[in-house]
Amino acid sequence: MTRQKPVAIDLFAGAGGLSEGLHLGGWDVAVAVEKDVHAADTYDFNHNIRQNRNTKILRCEIENVGRGELQDALQESRGILLEEVELIAGGPPCQGFSYIGPRSLNDSRNRLFLEFIRIVNIVRPKAFIAENVKGILSFARHGIPKLLGQIFDRLGYNLSFDVVNSMEFGVPQDRIRVIFSGIRRDVADSLGFDFLSAPAPCMPDLINKYYKAEQVITLGEALSDLPLGRAVALESRIWVTDGDIHEKNREDEPYPYPESREMTGYQRAMRRQSTGIHNSHTKGMSQGRLEKVSLIPEGGVLASGGRDNAWRRLKWNRHAHTLQAHMGKDLKEFIHPLVDRWITVREAARLQSFDDAYVFLGSQSAQLSQVGNAVPPFVGWAAGRAIGEQLKLFSPARLPLRIPNPLNQSQFLLKDPRDARWFGLLEHVARDQRRESQIYKILHRLYDMMLDTAKDQKHSKGQSLTNKTRGISKDSPGESQCALQIDG
Repeated sequence: MTRQKPVAIDLFAGAGGLSEGLHLGGWDVAVAVEKDVHAADTYDFNHNIRQNRNTKILRCEIENVGRGELQDALQESRGILLEEVELIAGGPPCQGFSYIGPRSLNDSRNRLFLEFIRIVNIVRPKAFIAENVKGILSFARHGIPKLLGQIFDRLGYNLSFDVVNSMEFGVPQDRIRVIFSGIRRDVADSLGFDFLSAPAPCMPDLINKYYKAEQVITLGEALSDLPLGRAVALESRIWVTDGDIHEKNREDEPYPYPESREMTGYQRAMRRQSTGIHNSHTKGMSQGRLEKVSLIPEGGVLASGGRDNAWRRLKWNRHAHTLQAHMGKDLKEFIHPLVDRWITVREAARLQSFDDAYVFLGSQSAQLSQVGNAVPPFVGWAAGRAIGEQLKLFSPARLPLRIPNPLNQSQFLLKDPRDARWFGLLEHVARDQRRESQIYKILHRLYDMMLDTAKDQKHSKGQSLTNKTRGISKDSPGESQCALQIDG
């Protein structure tokens, strides 16, 4: 089989935002892993049923995914071996890192990044990229960023990262995230990179050079071609149409676009594959809430029991603040700028750079959570193109909107894992203090386990030819029974 695009695997795929971006950027996402039923349904509908991309979705906990499961999935979807995968990508659930406090080190969600590392070590792709919240860098005082670098270094990968804001990549939203990337050392050597003496341009540099948007997209520029509806008190789900809000179920029946409205470049990009508006619905609003919302001016904030419970109306001529998964429970921070109602699922999707043909499935709460959790496709596009350029797979290209003036962000590239000032994020951290960190201990355990796994892989390398035609058994010792058991 002749492959036209380099192959990627998407871990923690969610509704498919990162996969969508990678696809637009020239990657072939052959396998996706996602445990949430509704998110996996959304992924399947948009990537397989609608687009016929034949991506194999593993609907299970990441801890239950091993070499056998991945090899079988690749054989089924593309007829290829693990060794032919060139990129592992993913956005490990990051809520545990969002607010650093006494409980953060024990948060089980923080351990999912370790599962990402485990899969990278199993597959041994040419490169990896991972998106996470900026809060992960706050673990610098525990030596975590440095230790991640040490682990990847020992596994044969360099590690670089950059703090990026989605609004600087054509997404109408202030969304700050960290993008980690790494290239396998033998691949880097073959490309002529010398990371120790003269580091090659790292992925963040390439993102900033080629893929930054020339201007920030505002809510008005993103949403003005969509129907406004009008304020009405309804407790149930409401559908927003041109000039009205009603309770009729339009789930299977996309609403036609309003006529005679000028469109911005962003709106044309959002409409490029769609003939109508899907998911044009939002949560209902009681009479009491409607009265409260009507008091909030455009861009205003109404305090309600503390900062975390504030009600916010978005501003038409500015970008949105960060969309989050909790939108599925409450939309009080996302009041439409011009109308007394919450934003719709479709409006939220546009603020994440999902085009209008991308349909979200499941309950309304599930749809909003999927949107809030997603990696914006435009960010995935830029990251995928940048790492592809670094691997010499792609030539420089531009985002659907146009892209960029370099960010004034410094690049961070691992040169020597023994450097106590690694990434410029921490001064010297005493060894005994680092050892007191539970996460540090967990990572060291994983580190030791990976060394053992690497030895086992080297020992069994001679068996790979006999496995080529029949795949690798799911019962291979140490591979499919891959859940990492961690005490405490």
